[in-house]
Amino acid sequence: MATTGDGEDAPFVPFTTAERIQQLGEVDESIVSLLRTVGAAIQSLGKKDAGNGDVVMNAGNEDSDDDETGEDAAFKHHMNDFLRTLRSVNVRMKRQIWGLEEAGIIKSSDANAADTTDENGKTLEPDGNGKIGGMDVGWLNSRSNKVERDMESELWDQAEAFLRGMLKKDGAGAGEDSKMD
Repeated sequence: MATTGDGEDAPFVPFTTAERIQQLGEVDESIVSLLRTVGAAIQSLGKKDAGNGDVVMNAGNEDSDDDETGEDAAFKHHMNDFLRTLRSVNVRMKRQIWGLEEAGIIKSSDANAADTTDENGKTLEPDGNGKIGGMDVGWLNSRSNKVERDMESELWDQAEAFLRGMLKKDGAGAGEDSKMD
């Protein structure tokens, strides 16, 4: 915790929503840089073919020791950069998750399970796959065709209204034609 000039602890001030969004944007940029770093590491292992510009992977049996040392150093540099960035992303994502837990938006997976279980010991929290307390909600919903019946009824009503409108138009037009005879 930060301290003031008096040696006292400064009061805790949580991040604002804008600060959290900015932090997530920085994490997003770091993830993109991870992909770039991995690409650069892979390219450092290959060599350019002078003929057509394609990258040919170095099999490790080249005669030039200086070139291999340079490739190895470049690869190690890119991989160290990758691991450093990956560690940073991991830490920042954990901080975001802790912030969501502190705000009560999500619950930790290692939270006390005693307060979310029923008398049979089954959890009453959703598991993320559609199951709550051992019951598969998707299975239960698929057994009911009420939504399907309601939707079908609505479509039949719309079709009937459309046909009645067409018959009224045809009836009005046919009436005018019969007057002309």
